[in-house]
Amino acid sequence: MTAKVIAAIKRGEVVILPLEHGYVYACDAFSFAAVNRLHQLRNDQPGIAAQVLVGKIQTISGLAQGLSEDVKKLTEKFWPGLLTLNLQQNQSLVWDLGDGGNLKNFAVRMPNQIETLEVINATGPLAIASATIAGGAPVLKIEDPHQLEVLDIGELESGPLSTVVAQVGENLELLRVGSITLEDLRKVASAIELAK
Repeated sequence: MTAKVIAAIKRGEVVILPLEHGYVYACDAFSFAAVNRLHQLRNDQPGIAAQVLVGKIQTISGLAQGLSEDVKKLTEKFWPGLLTLNLQQNQSLVWDLGDGGNLKNFAVRMPNQIETLEVINATGPLAIASATIAGGAPVLKIEDPHQLEVLDIGELESGPLSTVVAQVGENLELLRVGSITLEDLRKVASAIELAK
């Protein structure tokens, strides 16, 4: 099952993968056509950027620039897991996550899902978005795969969203509290602030 999904991604197709608490559409983050198809499946408005998944912590040093020591500490503590980081993208990257290449930042995380990590480590960074129409609830069970390859591990349990932290210059701001609390974050990066 994993091999078919990996092959489909390498052919430039969109697939469906499980994360901790929901299935997502996923494709090669550097395939313009595949990312475009992902947004079509969701009926996204123009300008919506997909999130990025990585399989190893070290990968973000190639995707992002100006990483602070606190960001590195957070990844070491909370990845793989429900921590999403908003980082400044490396200016040499040639990709379009759906925003027309206008955004200077991107959202990235390393999921705590063993089969999906195996796929990412075989393909490289993936662009993802929830396997539903834009604004829909997380998909816990695959009922309509749209003829896509699916890494189906059965029904998933619902659970908390990921916590979202942005690096703004050298500072860290908490944009959304999910499974990881501000208190948890401050044990690792004491200077983190709630976004105003």
